Parts: sequence; structure tokens; C-alpha cells
Amino acid sequence: MQSLVSGLLPYMKNRILLRSGGRVIFIEPHTIDWIEASDNYVVFHAGTESHVVRMTMKNLETTLNPELFVRIHRSLIVNIERVRELRPLPHGDYSVLLQNGAQLTLTRSYRDRVQKLLHAQLS
Repeated sequence: MQSLVSGLLPYMKNRILLRSGGRVIFIEPHTIDWIEASDNYVVFHAGTESHVVRMTMKNLETTLNPELFVRIHRSLIVNIERVRELRPLPHGDYSVLLQNGAQLTLTRSYRDRVQKLLHAQLS
């Protein structure tokens, strides 16, 4: 199996390879709604599916396209194309509403990252 997977990696420019539960899953990045941390695991939420992978958020964040994904909380990364609305909350935080109805929290410590990304997309 390892040789099969390593043989596929050079062709995965438009897909993310996940090893989850003994399976190898290919996901197109634009289908991912958000990613959340759970100890030393991350959970990829894509539509109605969730995939748990052993990896840290720090390592994952360095591999994702920064024009598509942004960290909004110490345990959350969101696909910026899936954001429908930002609503202000007390203390400088924001409620992030996704197109699928999910509601996440953008904390003030990550607000600058989102503002830079949105500013770059609007320019």
C-alpha cells in the first residue's frame, strides 16, 4: 500500500490525501468546509462527511493553500470560500457562518489573518 500511495503523491496537486481508519481518501480542497483539532488529531469536515486523521494543526496549516484556508481559532481552520457571513461578538470575536449552516468562532487573536486574506481577495 505504501508504494501505491507514494506513487500517487506527485499527481495530487488538486487533491488532499488523507489516511484515515486504514483507508486512503482523496479530497478536493474546495469541498472542505472546515477543519478542527481534537488532541493530536484533526477532523476534516466536507459536506456531510467527516474524516479523522492523526496530525497536528500546526503541521497541517503549513501544507494548506493560504489563499483558500485560514486559521480562525487555535483549533479551527476554515475554507474561506465556504464563509457566508461574519457577525460581530463581544470582546472582538466574530461568529463565522458557513454556507452549510455551521457556526464557528473567529477569535480576536486570529482576526488579523482573516482581514488580510479578505483584503487581498477584494483588491
